[in-house]
Amino acid sequence: MKYANKIIGAVSLACAVMAPGLASAQQWPGSAPIRLIVPASAGGSLDVLTRPLAQQLSKILDANVIVENRGGAAGMIGADHVAKSPPDGHTFLMGAIHHAIAATVMKNVSFDPKKDLVAVASIGSTPNVLMVTAQAPAKTPDEFVAWIKKESAPNYATGGPGGLHHLSAEQLSRQVGVQAQAVHYRGSAPAMTDLISGQVHFMLETMPAAINQIKAGSTRAIAVTTKERSAVFPDVPTLDESIAKGFDVQTWYGIMAPGGTSPEIVSAMRDAVAKALDTPEMKKVWEASGTSLPSAEQADFQAFWLAEIDRWGKVAKDNNVSID
Repeated sequence: MKYANKIIGAVSLACAVMAPGLASAQQWPGSAPIRLIVPASAGGSLDVLTRPLAQQLSKILDANVIVENRGGAAGMIGADHVAKSPPDGHTFLMGAIHHAIAATVMKNVSFDPKKDLVAVASIGSTPNVLMVTAQAPAKTPDEFVAWIKKESAPNYATGGPGGLHHLSAEQLSRQVGVQAQAVHYRGSAPAMTDLISGQVHFMLETMPAAINQIKAGSTRAIAVTTKERSAVFPDVPTLDESIAKGFDVQTWYGIMAPGGTSPEIVSAMRDAVAKALDTPEMKKVWEASGTSLPSAEQADFQAFWLAEIDRWGKVAKDNNVSID
């Protein structure tokens, strides 16, 4: 009997210790607001996608889902905040490919992206667009290469050093045999302004951020960076089919949680995101912005996230890109 009492006591103690964590998972989301941290300024492509998603998640979860912008350091200020937040299911990062890249090229990252962030759910992907100003002499990929090679000091714009636009432009330049100088800006908006005015020769930009300028005629789309053409601009060729065989780069977006977040909360949030993306309202926003719903390869988003860190680490090493 004494032995049985000891066992019962040990089990009771274990349950008491585990109870707070289990309760938080079972009662989630509770009354506290859920914050979606957008690691960029308002108006960018990720912000444009996050706000309607937050509205749908609020309805599905019956919770107050708010969007909070924390930009800076190529998205790593917002990522750092989430990585160091309590893993209670009330703070999530609106992550993107930029975080996989920045985690490998920046020397002063103060958290481990493979351990301190857990990938919850992919929300979609979009091609990037190789663009020039509307006044540029190039209208096709072949004309673009011929034009850039004739220029004495060709350059390209980026939204900041060490980001996707930087690395993919370096990769493209190497592949087509040109030496173009990077001109870094504090975000895509000022970079786009100088592209339109002809201060820089070209730029690689995400479709949601580029689409309005292309449709307005202030910039010209030369090619898209994915292996398949964009449904938004079906007449624009891919780099793979034209000047850069095998080139395949997409900007992907997804939701991440602090490391240590319970599997139950991760699963519940993943299910809520899937329901949100399946609504007519969200499908309309995604289609208008040229964003595709998650692909089959992103079904296991955690494995995809880890693979992307390794992939872009190699690209950064091959192009000698590192940021202090």
